[in-house]
Amino acid sequence: MATEESTRGPTAMAQARNYAAIGVLAFWGVLLWLTVGAEYPVLDAVLLATLLAAVPGLAMAQVPLIKGMTVDRLPAYWSSILTLWLLGTGCWLVGTRNDGLSAIGIVPLPPGAMIGWSVTLTVAGMAIILLFRWIGSRVGVAETLLLRSLLPRTGEERRVFALLSIAAGTGEELAYRGYAIPMLAPVLGVGGAAALTTVVFGLMHGYQGRLGILRTTLMGAVLAWGFLAAGSLIPAMIAHTAIDLIAGIAIGDWLLSPEPDYRVDDAESSLS
Repeated sequence: MATEESTRGPTAMAQARNYAAIGVLAFWGVLLWLTVGAEYPVLDAVLLATLLAAVPGLAMAQVPLIKGMTVDRLPAYWSSILTLWLLGTGCWLVGTRNDGLSAIGIVPLPPGAMIGWSVTLTVAGMAIILLFRWIGSRVGVAETLLLRSLLPRTGEERRVFALLSIAAGTGEELAYRGYAIPMLAPVLGVGGAAALTTVVFGLMHGYQGRLGILRTTLMGAVLAWGFLAAGSLIPAMIAHTAIDLIAGIAIGDWLLSPEPDYRVDDAESSLS
């Protein structure tokens, strides 16, 4: 549960309403485009509109409201785990109803290829994180207070955060890579589908600030490339989970230290 450390003014509320309105309009726009223009089944159109518009719209609407806020970590972890599992399960059930697991990229690879791709994507993801840490220190942009407050501190928090890492690595990959890219490829092409879902994936992490959005977008691009190049979603799922575990538990404190002596880059200013 969030604890407010600065007063949210009418400007923040207005911005949140604007983002929410854009999300609603985008949802109906995507839904009409897919059902009327592209003649998608209603079930797929609704799910894709949710992934591409409703979820990022809700995430962006929260951005102006989280300035100067911290969270109670365990309730935040559990609510995120539930959301991610519901999202991933929905995409799993809808995406596999006709053509099975291969339709969402759940394709086994030889052990050597599985290990090679998983390690490659994990190393690439960690390199992106380290690169943006260096960029942030050079340009004087700190991580947001909310992101700092989300790092686990106790043994119990680390255990639940590990479950959250698994939920993110499976749920987000199933939704934005395994399901959305193949579904959008017929109308956007593979490259267009990968690009659109990658941008949406970045916007979903607006609470991380401007560098966080860029970092997550680039991370999504690498994972999408790995999925398409490997021909299987499994290495991307393994790498996504491993990156979250390493960055959140193993070296999280180091990544966010030292404490900045400049103003924390809050989510509202990150979008201005």
